[in-house]
Amino acid sequence: MLDDNVPQPWRARTTLVLSLTLVAVGLGNLQRLPYLIGEFGGGAFFLAYAASVLLLSVPILIAEVSLGSLGRGSPGLAMHWAASAANVDSRWRYLALLQGLLGLIMAAMATLMAVWCFRWAALIFGGDLAAASAIDVSEVYVDYLEDGPHQFLAALALVGFTGLLSALGIRLGMGFLAWAVLPVVAITLLGVLDFIFLYTDLRAVSEFLFARDLSAWRLDALWVALSSAGLTLGAGLGLGMALGAQAPPGLPWARSILAVAVLDAAFMVTTAIIVCAALFEANVAPAEGLATVFIGLAYAFANLPLGETYGALFYFSMGCVAASATVVLIEPLVLMIGREWGAGRLGGAILAHTLIVLIVSICLFFDATLLTSLATVTVDWLIPTSLLATSLFVGWLMPRPVLRGELYREPLWLFWLWWRVLRWLVPPVCVAWLMRGFL
Repeated sequence: MLDDNVPQPWRARTTLVLSLTLVAVGLGNLQRLPYLIGEFGGGAFFLAYAASVLLLSVPILIAEVSLGSLGRGSPGLAMHWAASAANVDSRWRYLALLQGLLGLIMAAMATLMAVWCFRWAALIFGGDLAAASAIDVSEVYVDYLEDGPHQFLAALALVGFTGLLSALGIRLGMGFLAWAVLPVVAITLLGVLDFIFLYTDLRAVSEFLFARDLSAWRLDALWVALSSAGLTLGAGLGLGMALGAQAPPGLPWARSILAVAVLDAAFMVTTAIIVCAALFEANVAPAEGLATVFIGLAYAFANLPLGETYGALFYFSMGCVAASATVVLIEPLVLMIGREWGAGRLGGAILAHTLIVLIVSICLFFDATLLTSLATVTVDWLIPTSLLATSLFVGWLMPRPVLRGELYREPLWLFWLWWRVLRWLVPPVCVAWLMRGFL
């Protein structure tokens, strides 16, 4: 280990699982997956998505957590120590820098998503959208998107709060989010789901989300499922290294990550049912994009009995998840700034969150298309590059006994399955993902 004296504030794996689940739910493609599942045949697409998570995101995240546990430092230091253990060029540590920057981009996106969700929760609860037509809701949405100063002030306040939680560290900051926010969000969503069962017709939802329509399946669906799965667990963003370094050694890493995947799937199905049921009840067809979330869904909730209350609860819970995801997503960069640049925990949190504010301000005041461009480049190029580099480093360069030493709590068959998937399956899938970006 690089440093046995690094504080280990987590005494069990539950905090690790809940923290990673916050990111998974925050990146859970609320604006995409409900539409995509129904568009590409329901059950067939979900199975392809689940298989992609298990064969791509889960192995990479296990590899990242193992590297963090081995290195016991910031992601950059963990990669440097791992490169030394593998007797390879120490410049592999720059992979951690790439992942930290990717986490920064995703954190900026999550911040804006949280701002919009909180705003919509207030609008719906305050009755501003009561009995409004879809056109009225769309006008409110467009007006708010054009109100850069209002969004910036809301984002600044939110970043101040998330920055405070980040500065408090793992035990007080992220631990609070894992143990308080996620359970409250889960209970809230179950309450909204109960409301959906009472006031909507679920037959159309069943036919849309859980159909076995293989005629709707096509090759594009496989790539969509792959890219969605590659994003949802936060693999390739350095989160595993950052959290693994600060967790007690010897945890059953593989089973912990599998638990994250299961929880993510449960949240995804729950939100998909809520979204699709509300939309169908309002005779709105599910579609991909933010317009469905902030126009179609808001219109649906505003026109349902008790929709103002439950709609506000739904948007508020999604805002809490997105804000919490910001704290976890920025953690790798906070650690790198704090430990590798000598800025300390507080300095790392301040500088990292200042960068979030900078990206958000550029998007709001200078280039409204920057967020879309960043998302496209990130999904098509940067994340698959990060996943590919991680799989090559861990699967082909790291000594197998070192990896087994970090995963000694796992059954031998599970270790071998993980290692072979990481070594032989993940790299060609990532290469195909990158080649898809050229088409």
